[in-house]
Amino acid sequence: QQMGVHEPIHGFLTSAMRVQDGGEIALKGRIHPKIEPEIGFVIGKDLRGRPSVAEAIRAVDGVCAALEIIDSRYKNFEFQLPDVVADNGSSSGFLLGSLLRKPTESLNLGNLGITLEVDGRPQIFGSSAAILGHPGRSLASLVSLLDQEGLFLPAGSIVLAGAATAAIPLAAGQWIRATFEGLGALEARCCST
Repeated sequence: QQMGVHEPIHGFLTSAMRVQDGGEIALKGRIHPKIEPEIGFVIGKDLRGRPSVAEAIRAVDGVCAALEIIDSRYKNFEFQLPDVVADNGSSSGFLLGSLLRKPTESLNLGNLGITLEVDGRPQIFGSSAAILGHPGRSLASLVSLLDQEGLFLPAGSIVLAGAATAAIPLAAGQWIRATFEGLGALEARCCST
């Protein structure tokens, strides 16, 4: 909704995009970076075809707090669907929390409270329910999209389910911290280099 894209899309994460929890987010080379909290999935077994949400969740080895750094080659993040697909879904980097939990019923994935802070001040509050009503729907949709392309989601993959809140702009010197109900917190400092 915040990007004006009204159908599911996907991009790719690479190891070079990963920022360690507690580390530094380098702003150099980025255009107008923002950050948003997401739910991260670590896939335990190959996921193929058109799974239900329950089938997709059963393939998950662990769930964790996540942050995605988004950026765009397009001024003011204004683009059409083909543009954002070509721009890797605006994905520029990501962080994963260190607490990895099994997706059990004791973890209500469909409604986890989330707080995003900048320099110790809460900036935005949200819920995992903002991710298609349940982040498992996002995972199942991804597998279906890949299936349409003749692809599948291999074991060991990391999936970010999508934004749980609006994104906030990043600036050098900021300390970013996100707290997720049941999944702990993760944080990083923004640096200009």
